[in-house]
Amino acid sequence: MTGWTGGDIRLSNGWIPLFDLEQATDKDSMKKLINFTKESLKNFVKEWKEFVPVMISDKSFGIDFKQDHLVLTLLRKSIGRMDLADYGVYPIPPETQKEEREAQIISLVNTFISKHQIDRGRVSVAMPREKVIARFMRLPVVAKENLAKVLEYEMPKYIPFERGEIYFDYYLLKEEKDWLRLFAVFARKTEVDPYVSLLKKIGIQPISLQIPSVAALNLFFYNKGGGENETSVLIDVTDPFFEMNLIQGKDWRESFHLPLPKEEREAKMISTFKRSVEGYPPENSTFFVYGLNADETILTSLKENNQLKGVLLPPMDRIHGEWQGSKPYGIYASIGVPLRGLISPGVDLNLLPPEMRKKVRQIGKPLLILLTFLALFFGLTWGAGTIVHYKKEWNAVNAEIRRRRPEVEALEKLQKQKDDYHKEMAELNQIRSGEISKVEVLEELTRVLPETTWIWNLKYNGKEIELSGFADSASDLIPLLDKSPLFEKVEFMAPVTKEMQMRGDGNKEKERFKIKARIEGRK
Repeated sequence: MTGWTGGDIRLSNGWIPLFDLEQATDKDSMKKLINFTKESLKNFVKEWKEFVPVMISDKSFGIDFKQDHLVLTLLRKSIGRMDLADYGVYPIPPETQKEEREAQIISLVNTFISKHQIDRGRVSVAMPREKVIARFMRLPVVAKENLAKVLEYEMPKYIPFERGEIYFDYYLLKEEKDWLRLFAVFARKTEVDPYVSLLKKIGIQPISLQIPSVAALNLFFYNKGGGENETSVLIDVTDPFFEMNLIQGKDWRESFHLPLPKEEREAKMISTFKRSVEGYPPENSTFFVYGLNADETILTSLKENNQLKGVLLPPMDRIHGEWQGSKPYGIYASIGVPLRGLISPGVDLNLLPPEMRKKVRQIGKPLLILLTFLALFFGLTWGAGTIVHYKKEWNAVNAEIRRRRPEVEALEKLQKQKDDYHKEMAELNQIRSGEISKVEVLEELTRVLPETTWIWNLKYNGKEIELSGFADSASDLIPLLDKSPLFEKVEFMAPVTKEMQMRGDGNKEKERFKIKARIEGRK
């Protein structure tokens, strides 16, 4: 064949014949040369497109511990793209079989890490929601400067545990004129430490310890979920519980975690929503349903309920992957767990012991090296004259600050006096507004307290009440009373104790409590 020589070149994708242009005298040889060059160029471009994103990608590994399952997820972030590289849902023994459970978890995690060559320092973890206490709280805006200390001081009012027994973290949801709205999560050290110890055996020091609701919320926001004037309800259906999180626009308003009944599950979800969330009518609310047990039956039954605006699967358009069938909505929350290692999350909560918490690098290594090199290059080429100029400007600004400092301090003093006067006037107006009658107090208590709660002593002095009695769960009474427009600053007066009650249908364990609350004035 004219033009082709006897020598060949060995490349990675096979043997390429050499072509001698001097011998290529006919049209067929030139045509073959052109076609060969085009095909080689196409293959090169294709391989380069596949190689470049992987070269500068970043990976994050997620471990979601559930009651009887382990969910492992791996996210990979490259330029303009987020991929679910792999995932697995594995049944594991119950917690009562501690040794068998730990051995199986260690084996599953090590196998997954080896398969994908995962960095053991880029791991995020989620623990079951039923092992923590979550509270929406409101604190004065003056507490913002030292919010962690204030929350640590106030926490005995919201949870029946001592300060030294728990780890906690919080997220500031909204700052209003006089108040701060925040979401706080408390976990006993005896619940957290076993997870940390287990991960240490695998050689993992996680960057975060989350709860599934926060992970799902971050994934929801990352996928542009929740319109400005929309009411969204995220429902996680994973036996034996279901969790409901209400979002108004981008504002997280409520969170409920309740046992999931065997029958009439959909009716339980609707009734919980109606009973617990006032001001958010079902006809204006969209339910987003996911979870390991969110099957087609539940979705169909909820869709048949004409009271809802809509029932949908949660958004996941920005997460790519090679799906076998539909997208894995059953592990929606688990996919959100490793997201914290790749982006700045919308809700950042971390229940790890404070000494284990660390910041996350959210950029690929090659890209970081490139940016560092560019920063050094421009820094070294920066002229000495520019440096001197900025130094003079800096000195001038500092001199002006020192000159005006007395004036600023005087203004701050006047502002503090003004705030004190406003506070005193507000307290006087509240006293002047009049007391609430005892009948109104009794009616409100009857309305908000569960039927299983017994009150055996009630004191009311016009400004606050003291309740003593028995309940199935004393810690649940705090948020119920706190939501009432009649009460504020609800807190325990003494530790909760458990006592056995004699009843006609048999003995039953109850929690003995003593709670006090202030009465809000008339508005």
